Amino acid sequence: MSMIKKSVNFVVIAGFITTATALSISQSIAFERGHHRGNGGFDRLDVNADAVLSLDEMTVGAGSKAENMLARKDSDEDGFLTLEEFQQGRNGVIADYSDLADEIVQCVADLQAENADIVVPDSDNFLSPEDKFNALDTSGDGLVDVDELTEAKVAKATEKFSNLDSDEDGSVSEDEYDAAKASRLATRQAVRQCISDVTTEDEAV
Repeated sequence: MSMIKKSVNFVVIAGFITTATALSISQSIAFERGHHRGNGGFDRLDVNADAVLSLDEMTVGAGSKAENMLARKDSDEDGFLTLEEFQQGRNGVIADYSDLADEIVQCVADLQAENADIVVPDSDNFLSPEDKFNALDTSGDGLVDVDELTEAKVAKATEKFSNLDSDEDGSVSEDEYDAAKASRLATRQAVRQCISDVTTEDEAV
């Protein structure tokens, strides 16, 4: 990885550490004041207990998530992920549905006609593990490190924040969060059903 990229990544990660420290202090204060409410997922993210989620609150955990993912998959503990390590999931090798992506998307679209909460995914959501790995490997060296994982986690959290912020006011209310949560659950169930249906049909041919 180039010195310029390492410098940029250091600045980004340093910013996360500073933000995380500030938010951790806010979280402690909120806990002491008894400001936690009933919605566990929202409350866990709303660390300063102001009843809205900011982009900082949505992205502050990116670094720790990247570190956890690296620790879980880095079987030789060298600080990098190879494609082989990346493809290993909790239950074995990650499934590849890239060849069935269009069929799965169409199936979900059909289910959406019965449930408006379902969001039809893009076929890019079903990239092969190799394509996903290559997208993470921004340096192109055939390895993925914690900086590259962090960048990907930040990008994913930022995209999620934009999707949650339906009124585009720069923050996410609990109502917006709950509405998106219901939609996400319906979509996940639809995708699982369609993967099962499409793979069963494919095996039967």
